Amino acid sequence: MKRSTLVLGFAFALGLAAAACSSEDNLQNGEDPAPGPQTPSAPAGSNDPRDPLQEILPDPLEGLPKGQEQLARVCARGANNRVTQRLCANPSIDSVEKLQEVLGLGFRNRSENGQNGGGGNPAFALLGHSSSLVARSVSAINPRAFVFTPPPGRPQRLPGWVVMGFARGEPFVEIAAEDAQTRAPAFYLLKFEIACEADHSCKAGDLLTPAVEKGWKGWSLYDDEDLKNTLVDCRHCHQPDGPGTRMMLRMQELEDPWTHWFRSDRPGGAALIADYLRAHGDKEDYFGIPAAIMQSSDGRAMEDFVKGQGFANQPNVFDSPRIENEVRNSSRAQPETNTPKGKSQTWQRLYDASFTGRFIPPPYHDVKVTDPDKLGFATEAYARFVQGKMSASQLPDIRRVFLDEALTEMTMRPKAGATGREVLVQTCAQCHNGKLDPSISRAKFDVTALDTMSPAMKQNAIARLRLPASDRRHMPPALFRTLPADALDRAIAELSK
Repeated sequence: MKRSTLVLGFAFALGLAAAACSSEDNLQNGEDPAPGPQTPSAPAGSNDPRDPLQEILPDPLEGLPKGQEQLARVCARGANNRVTQRLCANPSIDSVEKLQEVLGLGFRNRSENGQNGGGGNPAFALLGHSSSLVARSVSAINPRAFVFTPPPGRPQRLPGWVVMGFARGEPFVEIAAEDAQTRAPAFYLLKFEIACEADHSCKAGDLLTPAVEKGWKGWSLYDDEDLKNTLVDCRHCHQPDGPGTRMMLRMQELEDPWTHWFRSDRPGGAALIADYLRAHGDKEDYFGIPAAIMQSSDGRAMEDFVKGQGFANQPNVFDSPRIENEVRNSSRAQPETNTPKGKSQTWQRLYDASFTGRFIPPPYHDVKVTDPDKLGFATEAYARFVQGKMSASQLPDIRRVFLDEALTEMTMRPKAGATGREVLVQTCAQCHNGKLDPSISRAKFDVTALDTMSPAMKQNAIARLRLPASDRRHMPPALFRTLPADALDRAIAELSK
């Protein structure tokens, strides 16, 4: 089986929609999947930046067409938005900046006099924590960046809008675009090829530095129809009410102070920017965003963009002002210092609602998701790389910086002490529920209806749970979540009833 060493994911969720989808192979027919050959690697869900081993994770796009063949499939579907208008011409694209230029989101003024969303520049915002499929990649040291059609300083309809999202560590750019006439949004994944993928030799220095943003060897475009039954499906978050309902943009932190978004004039946003600058300095561009204007990142611009396009009503919305106030009252050193962890009753209600599988999980309650010691180690290493004192091949995996005791509250692991049924619902319900397109095999495993599930389906699910994390059929995918041994045992026991 072809494998990748990358932590991959797709959910253009503007920092929000978490999920753990299994791929389609054999799930619907009760066949026991057989594990493939294994390679020594870091443990699944590794959260130690000092560990020199990489995780061996599956390629979620395995088996799908590529290049011009795949582009022809997407373009034949007849969508009419800026993505199809520009990319169906099959332009030469070899970098983030070239892709932004092709889609009309290039930065025209890259100097310190440039503006965020003005003077010919697109709008942009950076995010220091995500509950999306790339949650395990995102923190202040490795943010998630968005570049989008600029709103005019307030929520306003922007016909034919386009928005791009990216976090280093994955060879994807996520794109959403609107048909200006029908107002129908469409979601795309642009997979780009980098040299080290050819021999599966990619290291942290290839994936987590500016090198990943240029020198592409090719690209492939996939839309939500292509992805609907893969690990990187986007519809279960962006079409939460099921087939036939409107697709939507997602932004849970939709209110000032936009807890996990970089913004220099909010305490939380300023603390995240400071953590970023300690590692990257003030000369490194990120996702094409010029370093000279990086600190003008603006959560409000993203709020205006989302609300202006008609998506103000967000399920299980994160109440930033109230949650931040409750966290600060419980732990007075917040947000600069996040140990001990903060507490918020408002956040707890959101988490409890998501725990039952009704909503996507909320972002973490504290501004920072990082362990101070791990972040310090990763920051020192990356700063040495920026200064030319460490080679890219020596760079550790700077994504492994999360606070261990907070992993359950970030939903990277199931809630401590959860029953087997609760583990299955919390871990699987967002990708395996009764609202899915019934034509896809993933819908056959409805974890919200365990009591009506056939014994054969349950046994196959057990087999999938027992597969190694490097197998694409492993449940839940290690790309997104990890089950500790005790939680795994409880889930299997529940399915064995």
